[in-house]
Amino acid sequence: MKGLTLRGRIWWITYNANGRRYRESVSPNRAEAVKALRERRRDILTGKFYGNRKAQEITFRALADKYWELHGPDLRSTAWRYMMIKVVTELGEKFGDIPAGNIPAVDLQIYYNEIRARSSISTANRYLTLIKAVYNNGLHKEIYHGPNPAAKVSKGKEPPNRTRYLTHGEIRVLLGSCDARIFPLLACAIYTGMRRGEMLALTWANIDLAGGLIYILQSKSGKPREIPIAPNLRDILAGIGPQGPAAKVFDMPIITLRRLFDKALRATGIMGFHFHDLRHTFASHFIMKTGNLPALQKILGHASPIMTQRYAHLSHSYLKAEMLAFNDSIPPAEAPETSDRKQIGHNLGTIATAGLP
Repeated sequence: MKGLTLRGRIWWITYNANGRRYRESVSPNRAEAVKALRERRRDILTGKFYGNRKAQEITFRALADKYWELHGPDLRSTAWRYMMIKVVTELGEKFGDIPAGNIPAVDLQIYYNEIRARSSISTANRYLTLIKAVYNNGLHKEIYHGPNPAAKVSKGKEPPNRTRYLTHGEIRVLLGSCDARIFPLLACAIYTGMRRGEMLALTWANIDLAGGLIYILQSKSGKPREIPIAPNLRDILAGIGPQGPAAKVFDMPIITLRRLFDKALRATGIMGFHFHDLRHTFASHFIMKTGNLPALQKILGHASPIMTQRYAHLSHSYLKAEMLAFNDSIPPAEAPETSDRKQIGHNLGTIATAGLP
């Protein structure tokens, strides 16, 4: 049979694929060598041959471990770290040591649907993005040669981003009713629009009370930024510090913050509100008062102005209100009726009837 060669006591197979010639030692048994050669030729014809057999046999768990080794330190978000651990654990239980390329796309679709059912479309889409990244990283680093079954998973359309913010009355009620331990942190969120993770990572070395600036060295966009400190917030921060440069400004576990924040919402009767909405609260009131979208983009640390555009409609409302206020400040003027008015065309009625009988 062409493609079979006996070398010593071992049968070798030879075949061509992807413009290359491959040779493999198989077995002392000729029948096993024939079977292996036929399998290779079948894989080549069906597009399932990728050359590196070891790279085809790697498991999803091994791919995920390599992804974590390379990119784990750069995952600043605790949410992504949690998802990574969750994905590896759950897929490891489902598929064990099955090669990553042998995981059926339909099984990943079922897994996606399970996440969607227990949480939301947005969360399920984040999980799917992470699974795709694990496969693509393996392909890019050439430790895996095979299909990306996650690419065949159908994902749902996410609902439009909601923008919930507190009114002035709700702000006063929330800050007046919350536990004293979270009051400075909630005030900081409302006066700066900082993310929860940014505030919990903040040290006194990043706060310049005299200069009136907060320095964010690591943000979601990866770019540092400066936030001016409002006078009201400066008084609050001065009341709890400053302390040593390495000391945390808000030294509080996330679980404690969640518990006290939820307790404050229940006490005030504020419904449908999440901690991240404090960021929306700052942005909404800032834009309604100033109308300055570029300045808001810098303060929030948005990498693209597209993110800031979600508050543009509030800017338009502000401009309309300002125009009305301006209008009320100017006394209404009535032009005097003169014989010259019609001659110079100030009367719009003369334009429509000019030249007509």
